[in-house]
Amino acid sequence: WNRDSRSPEFQIAQVLAVRDYTSASYLVLATKSGLTKKTRLAEYDSPRSGGLIAVNLRDGDELVGAGLAEASDDLLLVSRKGQSVRFHADDATLRPMGRATSGVTGMKFRPGDELLSMSIIRAGVAADERYVFTVTDGGFAKRTHVFDYRQQGRGGLGIKAMKLNEDRGSLVGGLVVTDNDEVIAIKASGQITRSAVAEVPVKGRDTMGVRFVGVGENDSVVVIALNPETTA
Repeated sequence: WNRDSRSPEFQIAQVLAVRDYTSASYLVLATKSGLTKKTRLAEYDSPRSGGLIAVNLRDGDELVGAGLAEASDDLLLVSRKGQSVRFHADDATLRPMGRATSGVTGMKFRPGDELLSMSIIRAGVAADERYVFTVTDGGFAKRTHVFDYRQQGRGGLGIKAMKLNEDRGSLVGGLVVTDNDEVIAIKASGQITRSAVAEVPVKGRDTMGVRFVGVGENDSVVVIALNPETTA
């Protein structure tokens, strides 16, 4: 995002559908190193064909998540080793910053860990209707009520989002979902599967998942996403 689009290092990290620049108050970004920033969406209202700087990435860092948010929403950060931090998106916790900035620390990590995903927890939606859905590269998944993820201060090590072991693989994604959603899983072999969230039982945070995607001996799940056809 902060590189010349003609550079071989430039790549698209995420695509967001924006009806207009008043459809949300802020664009929130999160990077692999745990930095998070909130910028007024109106600052991206520009006719420039070459694009705008959205975040000033530090050496070795990269964008892993983007979302549209209001100050009343919460942000959920999930790390590759199964930790999570939930904090408010209000100005007292995450002040608005300009486009050409790096952001502030949203989450800290133990050695060998890094940020995997960022999700927006919308204000005004009943907590018992939403779940945090986590999937491993071995094809195991679980969902946990959002209310089991307590609000914390920004910049901590977080709490457990999923119990991991070698037999079930490492975490590849964490999403906020409802019972009506479907999740698309893409394997390293190129195969795509689509499954209903409701098929996965509800479990606590510090638990292992159940089989969600069939994975062969030399295959793995590499990425998950919500099926946009079922997401309101």
